[in-house]
Amino acid sequence: MAIMEGAVRSGKTVLNNVLFYSTVRGNTGRGLHYIITGHTLGSIKRNVLDSIAEQFGVNTTVGTTGTFDLWGNHIHCFGADKADSYKAITGMTAHGWYGNEVTLQHENSIRECFNRCSGEDARIWWDTNPSYPQHPVKTDYIDKSGERLSNGRLRIQSWHFSLGDNPYLPAEYVENLKANTPQGMWYERAINGAWVAAEGLVYALFDREIHVVEPFTPPADWKRVRAIDFGYTNPFVCLWGAVDYDGRLYIYDEHYKAGALIEEHAQEIHKRGAVSWTVADHDAQERAELNAKGVPTTAAIKEVSLGLQRVAERLVVQPDGYPRLFVSGNCVNLLREFGQYVWEPVKDGRAVKEEPHKEHDHAMDGVKYMVATLDKGRGGVSDVGAAELGL
Repeated sequence: MAIMEGAVRSGKTVLNNVLFYSTVRGNTGRGLHYIITGHTLGSIKRNVLDSIAEQFGVNTTVGTTGTFDLWGNHIHCFGADKADSYKAITGMTAHGWYGNEVTLQHENSIRECFNRCSGEDARIWWDTNPSYPQHPVKTDYIDKSGERLSNGRLRIQSWHFSLGDNPYLPAEYVENLKANTPQGMWYERAINGAWVAAEGLVYALFDREIHVVEPFTPPADWKRVRAIDFGYTNPFVCLWGAVDYDGRLYIYDEHYKAGALIEEHAQEIHKRGAVSWTVADHDAQERAELNAKGVPTTAAIKEVSLGLQRVAERLVVQPDGYPRLFVSGNCVNLLREFGQYVWEPVKDGRAVKEEPHKEHDHAMDGVKYMVATLDKGRGGVSDVGAAELGL
């Protein structure tokens, strides 16, 4: 079992692509079965399949069943991020398993893939960026690097990568990546490849002296957007944002109220004028009620880690001396939550799931929805595919 772990863009996946491809080709024409798992099928295509196709000139087009043939063997691809994803993996004998971004995969899928790898001389390749120090991938596998079976054969070997291990990255790209990666946990993981805990304030970079502006009315030609987090017992939140000519986001107004019906919220929303789009939490009934009141919405991107990262990246001060996210001083509830939004504390020495504490998060969710939508498809410190830089 070979594990490549460490910093982003450091060449981990590239190396595993070569190892996987070489093994499959070395068994040409044998009709063996190999598994590739990733966070989603889309991430497998972006990180693994497209890169292999480009590097080796082979066809990695996946059929409707998630399968393709390569050198007379059968490759089966599975998204593995959900608790029930493992169900699609059952029933085969595999001679190898390639786990891409394995810390993002559900433990049920990981367990099932181990069960499937019962073919003679089956090989396993993993790659991952760091997560929190108590993550099972680290404690149960990486930390056991060098262990051997009773027959003396090596069971697990891991290799650590830092950003500097990839000599093919353009110097300007590396400089920009470092400058745009938020300091603290995100920087330690992405740039230095360190397994560090997320502790304290989620947005420790937020500084009222830097990120808060006086209340203002955005110019008419700035793009205006909205984000909504539903609530009744908890507050219903609607945030208004405006994007300037340089792509900077100004959150300039808020509606924050508990104990009111959708009709009342819709009236308040209409008072603030038209916008280009509105993203909202996924509650179908409440979205339908808002739509009936003349406030159409699009379902928000709710991937927590992505949203958190995108917001943190916008808080970073750029070379011109300004961040890419500002908040108007009249958004008092949003500003309050920025100062109260913390990571879930470790319990019994172990973080069960690394995510923010579910308190003081209503406006925070709205910010994540807005920023994740604005920055959708933009490369960042965790979701740039290997092929995008020729790696």
